[in-house]
Amino acid sequence: MMDIGELTDETLRDLRRERPYPAVSLLLPTTRRAPTSTEDQVRLRNTVAEAKRRLADDPKASRSARIDVEAQIDAAVKEVDLAHSSDGLLILAAPGEHQVWYLPRTVPQRVVVSDTFLTRNLVAARLSEEPYWVLVLSEAETRLWDGAGDHLVETIANGFPVRPSLPDHEDALPGANFDKVGSHATTAREEAHVERERQYTRTVVGALMPVLDREPRPLYVVGLREQIALLEKLCPRPGAITSRTEQGGAIGLSAHALAEVLRPAFEERRAARQGEVLRRLSDARGQKRFTSGLDEIWQTVRQGRVALLAVEDHYQITARVDGNGGHPVRLEEPAEPLTADPAIREDVVDEIVEAALDNGADVEFVRDDTLAEEDRLAAVLRY
Repeated sequence: MMDIGELTDETLRDLRRERPYPAVSLLLPTTRRAPTSTEDQVRLRNTVAEAKRRLADDPKASRSARIDVEAQIDAAVKEVDLAHSSDGLLILAAPGEHQVWYLPRTVPQRVVVSDTFLTRNLVAARLSEEPYWVLVLSEAETRLWDGAGDHLVETIANGFPVRPSLPDHEDALPGANFDKVGSHATTAREEAHVERERQYTRTVVGALMPVLDREPRPLYVVGLREQIALLEKLCPRPGAITSRTEQGGAIGLSAHALAEVLRPAFEERRAARQGEVLRRLSDARGQKRFTSGLDEIWQTVRQGRVALLAVEDHYQITARVDGNGGHPVRLEEPAEPLTADPAIREDVVDEIVEAALDNGADVEFVRDDTLAEEDRLAAVLRY
C-alpha cells in the first residue's frame, strides 16, 4: 500500500514504462469521511468484477497472463484497507506485479486495460500534495509543521519548537498603567517586555531560515495579527510567507484540526496556482506560442514542443490513432470492445500527460470546465 508522499520521480518513471500485456489500472473514488462505508466495499467489488470481465473478453490476453493478472488483482484487494482510505484508490496489476495507491483527490470509477499503467491521477495527486511548512506562533512557544496535502507532522528538530527565554518575574505584575484607559508613555518595564518579544521572534526567524534554505516550500503562518506582523518585519527574506491565517490559540491544535484551520488558505493557494497557469496560457496567446485541442496537443507534445500542459481534472478521451502516432480520432461510443483494435487508445489524455513529462514539460491540472473553450486541453509551446 502506497501513499502519494512515496511517489518519487524514479517511481513515477518506472510506473510509466511499458508492461507485458495486459497491464490493468482500476480507479475508484472512496469516502474519506466515512471509512467504514459499505458503499466503498460495493464499489471496489464492482470495479474488480469489471476488470475481470474485461480480461475474460480480451482476445489479446493469453490465458496464462489473464490468470496471473487476476491473481495479482485479488492479492491487491486483500491489501486494501478501506478504513485508511483517502479520496481515491488506484490498483495497478500486470503479470508478476501489483501495487495499491491511496489518492488524496476524487477520481472517476473506471478500468483501463493497456500495456502501460494509468498514471495521470498519480501525477495530479502529487501536484495537489505540494509539500509546505506551517509555522504556528504563540507567546508560549512556536511550532513548525511539515505538511503535504492534508497531512501534517510536527517538526521536533532544527531548534523547533522555539520557546522564549524566561521573562523577568516582574512581567507578571501589573504595571503603573494597568487600570488606565487610553494612551500613555511606555515604561521601562514595558519596553523591556517588547524587546523580549522581538528577541523571541528573532530566535524563531533564526531557526526558520535554515529550514527554508534547505527545503524551500510555501510557508503558511498561523497566529495573532501582531505576531505575524512582527515576524514579517524581522524576516530577512521578503515574500517568504505564502499565506497568513490570523487566529490565536492554534498552538495546541492537533494535526487534523490545524489542517481544517488552514483549508481556506489551501484553497486560495490552489486558486492562485490555477490563476498562474491561466496567465501563462494568456501570455502565450499574445506571443503566438499557444495551442489547444486534442489533435494539436497530441502532435506538439510528441514533438517535444510543449513547455506547459494544462489539463482539466477529469478529462478523458478514448480515441483511435492511425499508424505512426498520427492524428487521434475521438470515439464517443466504440462499437467493438476496446481491446479488439490495437489502434484504439482507451485514455489518450494519459498518454499525452506521459509524453509531456518525458519531454520535461510542466503539467498542471485545473478544475473541470476551466478550459471548456479550449477543448479541455491547452499548452504553452517552447517555439
